[in-house]
Amino acid sequence: MSSKARCVSCEDCYFRKTNLCALRLSEPCPTFRPMLKGQMVPPPQPRLIARPGLAAAV
Repeated sequence: MSSKARCVSCEDCYFRKTNLCALRLSEPCPTFRPMLKGQMVPPPQPRLIARPGLAAAV
């Protein structure tokens, strides 16, 4: 992680900014989603990697 990594807070969350959050926590919860240009940023998706043996079985 970079030394310039930005610390996030509940105030940066899409749900808090749109008054959809019902939690009052001191740190971001697992459902934290950043807000960018008025929209929710989707969570990153894992890369799909084909396993060598499965493609031949189909």
